[in-house]
Amino acid sequence: MSRAAGTSGETDPVDEREQSASWSSWVGAIVVLGLLGLLAWRNIGMATVVLIIAFVVFMHELGHFLTARWTGMKATEFFLGFGPRIFSFRRGETEFGLKPFMVGAYVRIVGMHNLEEVPAGDEAQTYRQQSYPRRVLVASAGSLMHFLMALIGLVAMFWLLGDPMIDDDDGWQVRDAPALLNRDLVGPAHAAGIVAGDRILTVDGQSALRWDEFVRVVRDRPGQSVTVVLERDGTQVTTEVALAEDASGVGVVGVQFGYPDYETRGFLASIWEALTRFVTMVGQSLVGIWDIFSNIGQVVDRVISPPNDPSANADLETRPLSLVGAVQIGSSDSFDGAQRMLMFVGFNIFVGVFNLLPLLPLDGGHIAVATYERAREGRSGRRYMVDIARLMPVTYAVVTLLVAFGLGTLYLDIANPLRF
Repeated sequence: MSRAAGTSGETDPVDEREQSASWSSWVGAIVVLGLLGLLAWRNIGMATVVLIIAFVVFMHELGHFLTARWTGMKATEFFLGFGPRIFSFRRGETEFGLKPFMVGAYVRIVGMHNLEEVPAGDEAQTYRQQSYPRRVLVASAGSLMHFLMALIGLVAMFWLLGDPMIDDDDGWQVRDAPALLNRDLVGPAHAAGIVAGDRILTVDGQSALRWDEFVRVVRDRPGQSVTVVLERDGTQVTTEVALAEDASGVGVVGVQFGYPDYETRGFLASIWEALTRFVTMVGQSLVGIWDIFSNIGQVVDRVISPPNDPSANADLETRPLSLVGAVQIGSSDSFDGAQRMLMFVGFNIFVGVFNLLPLLPLDGGHIAVATYERAREGRSGRRYMVDIARLMPVTYAVVTLLVAFGLGTLYLDIANPLRF
């Protein structure tokens, strides 16, 4: 004989599971906020950059999620991070949440390929059953979101912050030379009399007209006294700077760099300039990706370089960067608002372009598969579907290479960090 719910004094197992999941979510949220608060207490700049990167990753997946919903596809999960759930909540048919390994995010759209088993009632909402334009839109939406953020960032820079007016003759100049770099470290540049507006020409006889040249010379001379030739009010001045050494053994001079002039534009002019610069930076990202692949031997040598190896950061154009490196650079106090915005824009454009490479599991791989399927269909009107099992060996190879490359660049940024 069955009993009416609530009359037996027994607890419903389903309610117990829901209560347990709710408590786990609250504990997970508190842990995440606590760790973020600890990072902010130690270094507010790093905490800010971490939040910005998390925002960028979230927006990428939001692009996939919104276009999937708009085109009638079913998305069952939307998570930041990978691994076991830290906390989650459900809204409608989608579970949103956070996982501990913050190396990306994902949206699970049902029926992405022919091997995935889907309940018969959900088949009409699968990715694989949608038209070619809808599949391409959803697959490319992450990169499109990166490009949109980049364009907004460029407009804000040109309109509000100002475009750094880079002149080969003027180069960069000192924006600030703080007296104290932290509670225990006196700024070497300040102690040597270097002030805002100075243009550093050479360090120990080596050119420092470009910022990357200056950084390379300084970081390779920790604890040394170097001769600096600078220009101040049209006059050359020579001074000795006793470089400091940070905890990782890298030379520190203690200057923040800027450019001689920043030019702002009107709103409409900023939009046009943003579009022009966007095209240029997309081209630069393509060249950068090609440089990494065409110089893969040099890249591997750097990735396996021993700690504190000066050659690891010798050529920044082919020096790969992990998220740790991005946080290190983005949290540096050497950059002003316009320069930080330009880094934000460059990061978004590079990630957006890289994700469009025609390789599974990247978004570009899904676009390539959809395009091949559409080409095979021709004018027949019959739906053609690629057997994804045939592509799995290549997909696994790409995943292995990406994981190895990611771990290698992570090691590189820890063993031989970039210092700006």
